[in-house]
Amino acid sequence: MNLRNLRYFVAVARHGSFQKAAPRIHLTQPALSKAIQQLEEELDATLLVRSRPGNPASLTPAGELVLRRAERLLSENAAMLDDLARLKRQPQGELRLGLPPLAGIPQVARLLQTFRARYPLVQLRLFERGGCEQEEAVLRGDIEVAICLQPQRPELDSLLICEHPLRFALPLSHPLAGRASLKPAEVADLPWIRLEGASQVNRMAADAWQQAGLVPETYADSGHLGLCLSLVAAGCGLLILPEPWLPPHSADIALVPCDDPALSWRLSLIWRRGAALSEPAERWRQLLVDENAARDGAAGVEEDSANEDN
Repeated sequence: MNLRNLRYFVAVARHGSFQKAAPRIHLTQPALSKAIQQLEEELDATLLVRSRPGNPASLTPAGELVLRRAERLLSENAAMLDDLARLKRQPQGELRLGLPPLAGIPQVARLLQTFRARYPLVQLRLFERGGCEQEEAVLRGDIEVAICLQPQRPELDSLLICEHPLRFALPLSHPLAGRASLKPAEVADLPWIRLEGASQVNRMAADAWQQAGLVPETYADSGHLGLCLSLVAAGCGLLILPEPWLPPHSADIALVPCDDPALSWRLSLIWRRGAALSEPAERWRQLLVDENAARDGAAGVEEDSANEDN
């Protein structure tokens, strides 16, 4: 069926005559009359009762039925074309995103879900590596952007996502387990259990101990967080990790905040400085910018409310 002729018919029905409808749809009256006649022949039904030129054209029962259906059909057609246009404007391609092995924190997972829902045509390719490896992969161009600790290298740009303190995981039976906080030097005599996927955190902790002139004994390196926690619970040593990576409650482990401002887990999005990001990567970066703005706005509202209560 010719949708254009349907549109012409709706115009005649709405304006009440061929004479009034023709200039509105930029047709001559003879051309408009011919289009309506073609539609009637196609439907094998008379839609309009013609009268003298200039007089109203009334709808037949068939015309009333076709008008109702035609209006819905044309509306759906317009909506379909709008949806297609939006789809064509959607970014396509792939987002090559590096993640640390333990980045399954709720915030990152929620951001990935939001991005996927907003840009369904973008294929997500996720690469799990330690933070130091992520930096190298970004600089080599293997991946465009990565989530890891805020970098110190001048070749990399970054956008802060969130910040959390580091915590010492100690055996619950240890004399220091009940402390409100601990400095790195206070636990330097405990063997260190290192999680292999936390290369940047391990480097931060090693630097802090080195600055204090201390070199803790390494008990074991493991890529399995559950094993590391079990070793802590068994009294084999301590584990130092960001708060979101650690279980909130454990019957055998105490989680004590690290009393050192330098030992803060600043999770960031990184990319090569000066590099032109692909559209998917730029949309991902903008999503994080928007999230930060929303979080800062919410924090401001809470602070204002607290001030009013006081």
